[in-house]
Amino acid sequence: MGPVNVLCIQKAITRGRVAGFITGLGAAFGDAVFAVVAALGLTAVAAFIDENEFWFRLPGGILLLVLSVVLWRSHPHFERNDDSNTGVIRSMVATFFLTVSNPITLAGFATLFVAWGLSTGFDVVAATNVVLGVFAGSAFWWAALALLVGLLHGHIEDKHLLIFNRIAAVGVVAFGIYAIDSVTLELLS
Repeated sequence: MGPVNVLCIQKAITRGRVAGFITGLGAAFGDAVFAVVAALGLTAVAAFIDENEFWFRLPGGILLLVLSVVLWRSHPHFERNDDSNTGVIRSMVATFFLTVSNPITLAGFATLFVAWGLSTGFDVVAATNVVLGVFAGSAFWWAALALLVGLLHGHIEDKHLLIFNRIAAVGVVAFGIYAIDSVTLELLS
């Protein structure tokens, strides 16, 4: 379970299924971006990302640390009664940036595309179908996760939601430290 899953689950529990799904859509859009990149040219893009991994991982790690502080300090009661969609849209944008700042995701797409023989001979229609398929599959995952976890929405007391927020914050900070630490180790070696 990665940080995007934690954020999606947290939103689904505190704000409901739709909020959890919209939060996950940020990751689905990020996955679609990687699918486009992989479909258009694995070699050049993979080399660029490999050479500039620091500039992908460091901001992603910092974003995770910021999100963990926000999670720790937020009180879910206020989120649940908040009628604005600003927080949900911010969560969607955050999950998008978390997804695209993770070069491992691109490596996964590249590996799958090569393994399935999709790295050569792409035409525009095939590339579009693959990208739409990746987006639809990812969106389906987030919808299913938000639906299942959203069943808890409204059945848990605020004190339990606060505990979940704190646990989620600790998990997200661990992912952030790992991302920054991996960049630091690569710089030192």
